[in-house]
Amino acid sequence: MNSIFQLRFGENSYAISRFLVHRAGELGLTRSDLARRLGYRNIGDAHKPLTNALKSGTVAVHMRKHLGDALELDEAVIDSVMEATSRQRRDEWRARLRARENEHVTRFQPHLRTETSRTVPQPIFIAALLGTARFRLVEVPAEIREASTADRHRLVKQAIQDHYQAHKGQVVPFGAILSYTLVTMPGYLVDFGYPFDTSGNPSGPMQPVKRLGEASLGVKRGDTRLTGLLRNTEIVSS
Repeated sequence: MNSIFQLRFGENSYAISRFLVHRAGELGLTRSDLARRLGYRNIGDAHKPLTNALKSGTVAVHMRKHLGDALELDEAVIDSVMEATSRQRRDEWRARLRARENEHVTRFQPHLRTETSRTVPQPIFIAALLGTARFRLVEVPAEIREASTADRHRLVKQAIQDHYQAHKGQVVPFGAILSYTLVTMPGYLVDFGYPFDTSGNPSGPMQPVKRLGEASLGVKRGDTRLTGLLRNTEIVSS
């Protein structure tokens, strides 16, 4: 039993994961045996990148450097496995992207948003806790979707004027309101809409509209554990 490479949950999803386990079996290596072969001075330091490679398909630079020797294989074979893993990860990313875009289209409603002097909020923790949309989006009447162009402009103008006056031309924590955008159509990665000035007058033709990002609040880059504490939304890093 000591020669069996012990797998944990979620450690055989990638080409590199299955390859490591298969080759370790051929060589009669345990998990610790393989870790010792990866060129780390401390075996404890080797277990973390090994586990990460098995679970995520991501191979650390130092681990990759020693992988051929550790598995007693030519580098061309290792390169082929790494490329297969990269293709799989790219396909997974595309699948997640398509699913997210499909959900966005399904949930999309025309909306009005402020264009402000700052795109990064100051202080950032307020937007991280409450959500960017709460500050940047403005409610519009539901009938805008089916309204004629003239009626739509009238409804939008009233909504803009009411919002601008109520907020005195400012959106905390994003600064001064420079203009507004009526977002009317979902696209792919971007949406499309019409610009309006702060008086509610149309100011240009349809244009692409970059979607609002979300600030993340954590103790280090990429850590979003504190994001969303005060809002019922999915935690999303910017």
